[in-house]
Amino acid sequence: WNEYNSEYQDKELRERWHWDGDKLYSIENYSQFIYDDLSLNFTYENGMVSEITAPAIDEKMVCYYDNDKISRIEFVSEDKLSEVWELVYSGNKIIRINKVDLPEYFTITWNGNNISMIKCFESDVCIIEMSYTYDNKNNPYHGSDALLALAIIKADFALMSSNNMTSERITDLFPILNTGDYYTYTYQYNNNYPTLKTQIEEVILPHFDPVEYLSKIVTEKRYYINYLED
Repeated sequence: WNEYNSEYQDKELRERWHWDGDKLYSIENYSQFIYDDLSLNFTYENGMVSEITAPAIDEKMVCYYDNDKISRIEFVSEDKLSEVWELVYSGNKIIRINKVDLPEYFTITWNGNNISMIKCFESDVCIIEMSYTYDNKNNPYHGSDALLALAIIKADFALMSSNNMTSERITDLFPILNTGDYYTYTYQYNNNYPTLKTQIEEVILPHFDPVEYLSKIVTEKRYYINYLED
């Protein structure tokens, strides 16, 4: 599919996704910002995604499996191993992601087939909480190991949910900053899938000065999704 972003002008192409049957094999990113250039290529072995590469930044993510479940992802930058994530399951659902050799991990709470809460820990102290609500329509990012790996490497874990987010609250529990973001999402649909997502973001700024500070910034973005065949 094609995805458009209307933040910077009326409508600009943001991403183009290429498929071979039901397998995602590349994502072209058309961002105007170099640091957002995350065009990706997907490699498969035995029908499952084995490697995701980002050529522009010389990085790749290598996926390892326990039977048919992704159990480990190695992040490689300029041919050097930079980080390893290990996935912990309860049944078919990921409930924890550990960063190997680092005192950091995520815990994931599910409500049915949707993620309701994610907590980020450092040295067993929760520093960020993320909570979510959903609609009852199909999430186009859900449904294959490639999309699961994509959600994990982007650390956008709620994309693993079956439905589309209608709200997202991110709370930074670091005691000095006391900041947070709150997003609400509305959709237009076709055949039970979203074709337009409108995002409203409210950012709470740090409370360094109890009298004079700008407490909130509100922005709106619209994302159009066209479902196309190659």
